[in-house]
Amino acid sequence: MKRFIRKAHNKVLYAAPLAIASSALAVSLIAPQVARAQTSNLAPVSPNQLVSWIQSDSPLPLTGTVSGTTSFPIPSASLLNGSNPPSALSGSTTESYNVWANGAGSFRSQQVTSGGEKDLYVNPGSVWLWDSSTLTATSEKASNGGTTASSGSNPAATASGIINNLSAYSNISVSGSTMVAGRPAYTLSIIPTATDSLIGSIQIAIDGQTHVPVQVQIFPKDSTTPAASLGFVTLTFAPQSSSIFSFTPPIGAKVVDGTSTAGAGSFSSGTGATGASKMVGTGFDSVVVVTPSAKMSSNLANIEKSLPKIATPTGTSVSLYSTPIFQAIILSNGTIIGGAVDTARLIQVASGL
Repeated sequence: MKRFIRKAHNKVLYAAPLAIASSALAVSLIAPQVARAQTSNLAPVSPNQLVSWIQSDSPLPLTGTVSGTTSFPIPSASLLNGSNPPSALSGSTTESYNVWANGAGSFRSQQVTSGGEKDLYVNPGSVWLWDSSTLTATSEKASNGGTTASSGSNPAATASGIINNLSAYSNISVSGSTMVAGRPAYTLSIIPTATDSLIGSIQIAIDGQTHVPVQVQIFPKDSTTPAASLGFVTLTFAPQSSSIFSFTPPIGAKVVDGTSTAGAGSFSSGTGATGASKMVGTGFDSVVVVTPSAKMSSNLANIEKSLPKIATPTGTSVSLYSTPIFQAIILSNGTIIGGAVDTARLIQVASGL
């Protein structure tokens, strides 16, 4: 359920390697390289220092607006969990969230749409997801401080997950500075060591004054334009009222126990609404293998009609879903193999099944 909430709140970083990486990995030893920030009022820092700030468990109270963007079509959540038959892949997407944090483990995001709003309430020990369009409140117990649940609309949680899962498979350096929400920030560059990764780099911006991660951008190989990004547009560090983080399902709402639907929409190893899945490999060239549920298979049949076919070395053909930073192939038996890797890696995994 934790990853389901994250996906429901964030189609934006669906293709990010964090979504396909295995469980937490040790942070690599980073060379003590020091780079001078391009913004004159930021002191020189090392990559180690920026990594330690990202991993810090000392959040600050804040409020702001976060924008998330993908520049390519992505499957909808209804396709992934088989709940509704999709008509087509969605196009490039920009989503906006109002966010609040109290600096003591509570976080809230609010996404306002034409049909209502979706609110995520993360507090120590609990998570609530409220959808006003369906009058549905979904609850679960929080783990890891709600980091996974909030990462879809929280640049700091997303940055922490990327560092924890992928830094051991990267070359990391300080690549200068940038401005985020009108504030100077350091830029940490994460470059995959895997040669078959579609990711050229991940750039994490860390606020120069508060040391809070404020933006994550994912760049394809040989591109200076991010394919996916999540970052603050406005940002104010200030105490927040406790009432902002309090939620009680209103009278007449449908209340769902999310703890009983673990695995829904998740690509982690196990079995859920999407079907059975397992991870192959580690780091940036890790690949997820999904044996879809019957309902998801039916939806995929519609999607496959719009996908090109590619030949494999054995002479068979597979359907290819391709974006600048994520690819997936669909085998003749319906098995899905996907990752932030080139097609050769996907076919290699398929040949070993």
